[in-house]
Amino acid sequence: MPAYEHLVIAFGPGELARVAAAIAGDGRARVEKRGGRLFGTWKALIGLSLNHVVVVVEWPDVTTARSAWGAVADGIAGAAVEQHDLWHATLRPAPGFTPRHDGGFVTHRWYDIRDTDLERFLELSSNTWTNWEGTHDGEVIGLWRADEPPAPDRMRMRLMAWYRDMGVWERSRHWKGTKGAETANQNLGARYDLTLDSAVSILQPL
Repeated sequence: MPAYEHLVIAFGPGELARVAAAIAGDGRARVEKRGGRLFGTWKALIGLSLNHVVVVVEWPDVTTARSAWGAVADGIAGAAVEQHDLWHATLRPAPGFTPRHDGGFVTHRWYDIRDTDLERFLELSSNTWTNWEGTHDGEVIGLWRADEPPAPDRMRMRLMAWYRDMGVWERSRHWKGTKGAETANQNLGARYDLTLDSAVSILQPL
């Protein structure tokens, strides 16, 4: 099963274009040489300082991911990996899926839940998405389980979703102007009740 390597990379002011180009060029080549695929790169807008990019690499399996740990960022001058963890896909994405990079915005939200609530959390998510995507101009990219739990008997989920613009995000987040999304709203409320802690960052595709 694919494993997803997640990195938050920090750099100095004015260095975004250079670092992004290094990731898209030499970084991508290093990943592909080791059998992986650059899943996506996003710049920070809200929740992280502007001098950060978020990178996700899809590897064919956990063993390959661990053997090539950090390859996408190797040798980029002035760049430091600030956060680095491994994810396992649940309902989405399917292997080989490519997220949208044609504008718009991406939310990256984590949820801490009890590990005994995982199946219910997945059920509520699955039953929400078709209704949600049919109402809003957005798309769920993926819902992953973090490899390392935040605490005993806990599980950290990682959700990324694409939105056409910030107005779509606001309407979906506050359930404003969402006639037709009653099923999604009900399920999201139930999923919120399972959530022990959560935070969100807003990113922009590169």
